[in-house]
Amino acid sequence: MTQTINNKKNINRFICPGCSLYCDDIQIILSENNEIVETYGLCLKGYKKVNEITSKNRIKKPLIRENGELKKVSFDEALNKVKEIIISSQKPLLYGFVNTTCEAQINGIRLAKKINGFIDSNASICHGQTYSNVIESGLNSTTLNECINKADVFIFWGSNAAESHPKFLTRTIFSRGKFRITGREIKTLILIDPRETATYGVAGARDLYIPLKPGKDLELIQFLKDMILKEKSEVPADGFVGIDKQDLNRLILNLKGSENGVILFGQGVINSNPNGNVIKALIELVELINKTSKRSRFSIIPMTGHNMNGFIQVSLSLLGKMGQIEFSNNQLVEPKKDLISKIKDDEFDLSIIVASDPISNLPITLSSKLAKKPIIAIDCFISPTTRLADVVLPVAIAGIETDGLVYRMDNIPMNLQKLIAPPANLSSDEQILEKIIQKMEE
Repeated sequence: MTQTINNKKNINRFICPGCSLYCDDIQIILSENNEIVETYGLCLKGYKKVNEITSKNRIKKPLIRENGELKKVSFDEALNKVKEIIISSQKPLLYGFVNTTCEAQINGIRLAKKINGFIDSNASICHGQTYSNVIESGLNSTTLNECINKADVFIFWGSNAAESHPKFLTRTIFSRGKFRITGREIKTLILIDPRETATYGVAGARDLYIPLKPGKDLELIQFLKDMILKEKSEVPADGFVGIDKQDLNRLILNLKGSENGVILFGQGVINSNPNGNVIKALIELVELINKTSKRSRFSIIPMTGHNMNGFIQVSLSLLGKMGQIEFSNNQLVEPKKDLISKIKDDEFDLSIIVASDPISNLPITLSSKLAKKPIIAIDCFISPTTRLADVVLPVAIAGIETDGLVYRMDNIPMNLQKLIAPPANLSSDEQILEKIIQKMEE
């Protein structure tokens, strides 16, 4: 809702694109020149995201590498160069697509099909294996509103919500909810993590911190499954995997006795045990609780990043696949290798990077291989990836300078709204990808 008061635009319920929580309770006040005057309700991540519009690292003109240096060119020159590079490519790789909209993700898949490429999102190095398990066994999931209105136990397993999704705690644990007369005082926070993260700082007397040793997640989950199956849980006097008896008893009591619990897991779980499937074990634990307990109902939510769920939804709806999409002769084929294997084995000769910075985020063994091949970068800001790119196409900031569809961490669709016009009349990711597709058809 937008109101105009004293020549200032008052935008209520603005959706913040700062993380996958996509908080919709933000208020933005704009001057008559469409400059941000005041903001209300933003966390630090949201504040940083909104203020990116004035970043000194903003890219406003297309860039082409000539004689080892990036130089400013027109969009027509840049698009012609993009076409030239793609035509000479046999194994193009498309990657990123998380910090953007579903519309851009759709066009990314269209482009991959047009040029017989392999496309995947950042989920491939993050929560990709989460959704692989979902295909096999399903997921007892829930929504953010259910967490707010019904949940009484929150288990953060390998997840530091205070930093990854700063307002999650405020919106859920510290809120009363429709079916909770009281709020924080009856909600239990359980942290299972080797480190005392920033989330530990909000823990109170009734909460529980389980200092789990690295790599012991599977052992703890199996132990909890065994305890849940017993009518009377008998915890060893000396505890288990370094956790004392009292803490284990409290954990089991909350698993068996809560009315509506939720397990929220993050990167700590995904990377905890390379030799075992911790995510599958967690899903099985939740299923077991719901099957055997007369009182408890538990759900599980992956703490995904930005519009990661959007790419999953888009690829499922278009192709029936959850990422790792490959085309040959403009037809969908089953890839023999995943994204990491393709980069590791040099089975690509071009990378098209959209709204991502893999040179910074991937291990050096992989990013160095990307850097040796041509790179087409579609991004708003200067980054190590754009600095190494052969062509850089600047775009508007999704969710601030352009609107579009995204999916929240609980898979609820949200419509981002345009706040201000982009500088230099920049196009969106969706529009730039459409222009590349049209250029390839000329």
